[in-house]
Amino acid sequence: MEHGAKVVMCAIGQKDVEKAKKELEKYGEIFAKVADVRDDKEVKKFVNEVLSLYGKIDVLINNAGIIWGGDFSKQSYSSISNLIDSNLKGVLFVTRAVINHMLSRKSGVIINMSSEAGEYGIEGMVTYCATKFGVRGFSEALDEEVSGRGIRVYSICPGAVDTDLQFEFSGKRGGIPPERVAELIVKIAATFPKSKKCFEL
Repeated sequence: MEHGAKVVMCAIGQKDVEKAKKELEKYGEIFAKVADVRDDKEVKKFVNEVLSLYGKIDVLINNAGIIWGGDFSKQSYSSISNLIDSNLKGVLFVTRAVINHMLSRKSGVIINMSSEAGEYGIEGMVTYCATKFGVRGFSEALDEEVSGRGIRVYSICPGAVDTDLQFEFSGKRGGIPPERVAELIVKIAATFPKSKKCFEL
C-alpha cells in the first residue's frame, strides 16, 4: 500500500476481515470481504466483484491456511479434508478464478505461501506437509505452463512465522517477523525475478 497498491483481501471470518481492514486502511485503499477459499462459488463471486470494482488484478497472493499437529494415525478424516481444502484446494481455486484474467492481459504475478514443511517432511505434521508440498508443486508446474505468456508464479517457504496461527499451534511466540515475509512479497512482486521460483526465509 505504501508503494501505491490497492489492496484487496478476503478471509473466512468477519472479525478477521474487520481487524485487517482497520489495521490497513490507514496506509491506503483496501477492499476487504468475507469469502471462503474452500468454496469455488464464493471465490468466483469475490474475484468478479474485485474485477468489477478495479478492472484488473496485477498480483495474487495466496496466504490462507490452517495447521494441525499430532500423530497422523489419530487425525480425523474431517481434519484431513479441512487441511487439504484450506491449504491446497483454496490456492488452486483462487488461482483458477484469476488466471484467465491475467492470461488475457498477458501480465501478472502469483505468489503462493508454502512452508519449510513443503521442502521436507516433519514428524507430527504429515497432512500439513502434504498440502505445502502440493503448493510448491502446483506453483512450479503452473509457472512452467504460463511463464511464456507474461505471468510468473512463485512460492515462499518460510520457517515458523510469529503469527497468531503459530502461537495457537505451538503455544509460543517467536519465529520470523511477519514483516520480513511481507517485505519479500513486495520485492518479488516489484522485481519479477527470473531465476528463482521458491524463496526460503
